[in-house]
Amino acid sequence: LTKAKFHFIVHLPMFIRRFGSAILFSTERYESFNGVYHLSSVYSNRQAPSRDTCRLFAEQDNVKHVVSGGTWHDSTTQ
Repeated sequence: LTKAKFHFIVHLPMFIRRFGSAILFSTERYESFNGVYHLSSVYSNRQAPSRDTCRLFAEQDNVKHVVSGGTWHDSTTQ
């Protein structure tokens, strides 16, 4: 169950005049990423949460790259 965001409707006419059709500026996809970011900070020591989150995302990206068949080019070997 999600809470409807009715305050957005107050600004909708201005946004339509400024940016065009309302279909083009949906934010749900980006707001859902807040949950991912929050979960990534669960294991942080709270001393450097941005660094901890960045490292976690980098590790996850490396795993995704390898699992999808990606490789890295090593210029020292032939």
